[in-house]
Amino acid sequence: MVVVTGQTKACGHLGDAMSSSDAEDDFQEPATPTATQAEHSLPLLPQQFPEVVPLNVGGTHFMTRLSTLRRHEDTMLSAMFSGRHYIPTDAEGRYFIDRDGTYFGDVLNFLRSGDLPPRERVRSVYKEAQYYSIGPLLDSLEELQPLKGEKVRQAFLGLMPYYKEHLERIIEIAKLRAMQRKARFAKLKICVFKEEMPITPYECPLFNSLRFERSEGEAKLFEHHCEVDVSFGPWEAVADVYDLLHCIVTDLSNRGITVDHQCIGHKEHEREQAGECVLQT
Repeated sequence: MVVVTGQTKACGHLGDAMSSSDAEDDFQEPATPTATQAEHSLPLLPQQFPEVVPLNVGGTHFMTRLSTLRRHEDTMLSAMFSGRHYIPTDAEGRYFIDRDGTYFGDVLNFLRSGDLPPRERVRSVYKEAQYYSIGPLLDSLEELQPLKGEKVRQAFLGLMPYYKEHLERIIEIAKLRAMQRKARFAKLKICVFKEEMPITPYECPLFNSLRFERSEGEAKLFEHHCEVDVSFGPWEAVADVYDLLHCIVTDLSNRGITVDHQCIGHKEHEREQAGECVLQT
């Protein structure tokens, strides 16, 4: 098979045949790659790692054993340093991971000896464990505060129909009211209503009035007409109305909204409570 590269010369006759010497002159062996070209070429796999691995994680330097990084098989770190993937190095030869290294030391301490971070670092280390897909660290952190309390809180809110929708409505009303009054804050009235009888998620309160398809006797027990902006409930859970109010204030604060609240009404042994909230952005 003859491979001809290049363009045909414009001069000459179409009937002229190419001699073997001309073909040999036109065909050239590929040049040997230069050192510069070799530097930019893809590295050969698999990549070999030393027993003691120097790391540069977002500019923070670490040293650890290769076996530590491979401690748990189903993790990103184990896959990265398995030899199947190319890891770039910095000018000092440290293997570079393009990630903030602030909490990477906590990750290494767990891989080394199972140590867990103090409470104030749990949430941040949990995010790193998610990024590096370290399942055992995730499981351990979820048993610590504040993550354990957050799991209980989310389970409680899971029993509250339309909690997220009502929370968004609070924010929507507050923004609209603040714009109308040209102020940085808005005042809303919120009603929290709890019942002991089970309900279905489809029994959503409409127009801030809790009316359900019940018998005549039950309807008198489980309906109210508070003059409020948003109503939460009813729900069936051990947690009381004060727990729900705390969740509302916490979630609004996490959205950057400052909340001051006070109780302005109370009925039927804490089953129904109206509160006045001042929201400031």
